[in-house]
Amino acid sequence: MRIILLILISILITNCTANRSHIGAVGGSITTTGACVSMSVDNPYVIAGCALTGAFAGAEIMYNSDYDVHNAVFVDHLNTSPKGSAYTNWYNSKTGNSGIIHTTNSYLKGPMKCKDYSATVDITNNWPLIGVGGENRNTIFGVACQKPDGQWIEYKG
Repeated sequence: MRIILLILISILITNCTANRSHIGAVGGSITTTGACVSMSVDNPYVIAGCALTGAFAGAEIMYNSDYDVHNAVFVDHLNTSPKGSAYTNWYNSKTGNSGIIHTTNSYLKGPMKCKDYSATVDITNNWPLIGVGGENRNTIFGVACQKPDGQWIEYKG
């Protein structure tokens, strides 16, 4: 328990802003430490090794997630799609996850270029982190507008 507490405190002290890699590291270390303890491992060095291995695996899985792939393809599609209806599909053969981005209309709202879109994601998390995982299949509809600096934002009119 002390090892888990030390890991959590060190993460909180070193970086107060958590991203998905940090969440993956914490979740991975907790999951693998729990697995080692449940197998009656009582050597603190082995438990620390379990925690460290889980932290690296969890951070890597969350960092290279298909949500990042979907977001990158989504922004690329917004930047390159024509004015009318356009589709972009992506598929990760390693995970079986996929997504579809569909823009239906492009227009100007003041100085901003806006696009109506629908985005469908079909992502199943394969690693059973505590509290994270399962399937995420949904379609969202919205309007994205590009600010003069090039950044895309969700328009809420």
